Amino acid sequence: MKLLYTKRSPYARKVRVIALEKNIPLELVDEDLQKKSQRLLDANPLGKVPTLILDNGTAIFDSPVICQYLDNLNDKAVMVPREALERIEVLKWEAFADDLMAAAINLYMEHLRHPNDFHKEFTATLEKNILSAYGYIGKNLDQLKSFNLASIAVASAIGYAHFRLPHLKVRGSLSQWFEEISKRPSVAQTIPVA
Repeated sequence: MKLLYTKRSPYARKVRVIALEKNIPLELVDEDLQKKSQRLLDANPLGKVPTLILDNGTAIFDSPVICQYLDNLNDKAVMVPREALERIEVLKWEAFADDLMAAAINLYMEHLRHPNDFHKEFTATLEKNILSAYGYIGKNLDQLKSFNLASIAVASAIGYAHFRLPHLKVRGSLSQWFEEISKRPSVAQTIPVA
């Protein structure tokens, strides 16, 4: 299987962590999103990463779908519980973390596109939302004790925010949690890089 990705994508990071944890080999194909390859556009007409191309040529896209696909390939280190209530809690955390990733990406991109005349109200709202998300996560760390898709998604979101928005680092018990989970080999091997 080939994973079309970028080394800085927090969405692709979730997929990579799950593959590493489940010992699923992926051929990593680093894509340039400024000059999207025909391979990426053929697999995903929106040209988004991550996109997983199966050995039979089938393309799977959007990280939640890819993560669930990989999790169902084997029972080594189940990342999404099979029991309905536990499953929905993990998927709820993944959705929350994906929204945090989107806020961080939007904030970064607004500053990148408009370094001197960025929309101050918009960026202030995004920063407030990110800090609010940090507060929520910090108050609910007991729900992230298990290493599964929930904790992977949250760690990926925080890792991206730290990478692109260093002024928005987590603090206190959330910082300790993030530092600890970042030591896990699959998380340490997938730290975003430019």
